[in-house]
Amino acid sequence: MDPINVIITFEAKPEGASAFAELMHQVKQSLPSADGCRGVQLFGRSDNACVFTLVESWESQSHHQAHIAGAVASGAWDALAAQLACAPVSCYYRAL
Repeated sequence: MDPINVIITFEAKPEGASAFAELMHQVKQSLPSADGCRGVQLFGRSDNACVFTLVESWESQSHHQAHIAGAVASGAWDALAAQLACAPVSCYYRAL
């Protein structure tokens, strides 16, 4: 099975952009140790310091969904979402 990529874009509240950037750097460091995660890239939009994009590579969509379910169950997702100006936008992609 080919790996799946998840591309997710977050927009932090302006007053918390710096703290959110630190959080995103922590995610970049820790996420590769999650079951099924093959790697993570972090991007910041050059024209808006509040916008961050993660490009995650996973063994499968089910591995990613299990990871998200764990983050929701632990409350980690709610803590992250509280720092956002709007809901994140994400999709699954396959390399062509």
